[in-house]
Amino acid sequence: MAYPIGEAPPPNLRQPLRVELFFLTHSETGEPLAHAGTLAVALAGAVIIDHLLRPLWRQGQDNQLQPLERLRVVGPQVIVVNPDVSGDPVADWAITALGGGRVRSVSERQRSMALREAIRALAVHAYERTTAGLYAGDLAREVVKRGLGRGRRLYPPTDPGNIARVRGRLCSVLTGYTHPDTQTDALGGLIHALNLTSVLYLDRPDLRDLLGRMTARVEEHHPAVHQILTATDDLIAETAVAVYG
Repeated sequence: MAYPIGEAPPPNLRQPLRVELFFLTHSETGEPLAHAGTLAVALAGAVIIDHLLRPLWRQGQDNQLQPLERLRVVGPQVIVVNPDVSGDPVADWAITALGGGRVRSVSERQRSMALREAIRALAVHAYERTTAGLYAGDLAREVVKRGLGRGRRLYPPTDPGNIARVRGRLCSVLTGYTHPDTQTDALGGLIHALNLTSVLYLDRPDLRDLLGRMTARVEEHHPAVHQILTATDDLIAETAVAVYG
């Protein structure tokens, strides 16, 4: 299951940011490498970023595919501007959760929510929705791991090579071998926020500085995405403090 990325219409495909983030923050056996609460916040931020980087594509009057905005960040607010179904169940869930389900047409009053509130709202079910989408798209298997009288559901990738491919692209952009793009830079920003530099397998003393440069590049080229990264980073830090004290 893959969807159009950025300003390129189909068939230029790449997995959404939330999927790449999930792969990189889990082992090949499906074990999460970060605390569940902070990971849920990061996935929620990724879901919102996906809406900015992956617009709907509709045929215009000239029979050409045109990008159609669904979500907009204005100041500290997230606004649902178009509730149309995309075919991506996780993206459609997010639009409904952020108020799009109460908008019957784009001519009606647009629904808005504070950015931090939006991330918190989506974080409640972001992990569950992401894993359901991975399972439905045959990108992950469901495994029940039993222990201490109860079972845990894990979602290892059906193709473990997906983890290596996501890591490889991020490291290639990080080290300057590949031209940067906003989705990969945003992924670097989320890995930085989660303090999961170990997943990159890079032994460099300047690794966090390099990830910081990726975030700075997002601010330069896509300020709205940078706003989401900043809010997500703050909420991850708050969640970590609440968990670890």
